[in-house]
Amino acid sequence: MNLQKFNNVVRGVTQAMQHGRIGFSLQQINAIDDSSEVLYSECLGRLVEPDGTIRTSGEFIAFLEASGRAPAFDRHVIDLAFDWLACHPTGALGCNISVENIADKESWALLYDLLSQHSAMAPRLVLEITESLPVATLSAAADLLQNVRKLGYKVAIDDFGTGYSTPETLLAIPADIVKIDGFFVQRRGHEMERFLWHMVGLASCAASTVIVEGIETYAQFEAAKAAGATHVQGFLLSEPSLPPVHCGQVNSALHAFAPKWMM
Repeated sequence: MNLQKFNNVVRGVTQAMQHGRIGFSLQQINAIDDSSEVLYSECLGRLVEPDGTIRTSGEFIAFLEASGRAPAFDRHVIDLAFDWLACHPTGALGCNISVENIADKESWALLYDLLSQHSAMAPRLVLEITESLPVATLSAAADLLQNVRKLGYKVAIDDFGTGYSTPETLLAIPADIVKIDGFFVQRRGHEMERFLWHMVGLASCAASTVIVEGIETYAQFEAAKAAGATHVQGFLLSEPSLPPVHCGQVNSALHAFAPKWMM
């Protein structure tokens, strides 16, 4: 990784948070039996450069994870989500939560404090646990997430079937929703359909709501339906805008980057 690029990206995100240039677009999660029924909409992070260029979270989130700053970004987006929910009393959102928020005690305390402050909106926010890094202690993570569920929030395991999201994680972490990674619908064929069927079956053992991600064609939609999924997410039914639909500045120490050594 280029050192100068690394520092520039992290610094750029820091400044964007401070100046209200971080926001999100929305992608709906639709019921498979009635595609007009929306379970909730996932917040997809966006960064607006000073010149107006839009960056998706995929362009910078890995840099934040490598620098240990992903938890602060997560809290920033969640606070923006609460602001959106306050203005849309019938809406429901989902926000990504990196495992660093769980693994680090200080990050967890800040996140839990933020969630506690807005617990009145808990039934309308899903916390999607993204496992780009392994969860060190599953039992400890399970206890922490159970406390969040007691506040009324729903917990989803994101990108199940790839990376560090394993059957062990699925059975150890209390979850209301499991999201099957889009990898399992990217290619057609009997083998892929068989894998998807098994993945959905395993996920349904842990949660009553199973979402298949990455649905871009009607064939993929039908494959997810045949596998027994309850919901789908993807460009076929909901294409998010590149510009953020909600953007702003949050004035709270909860979202400040903790002092860390810059590489």
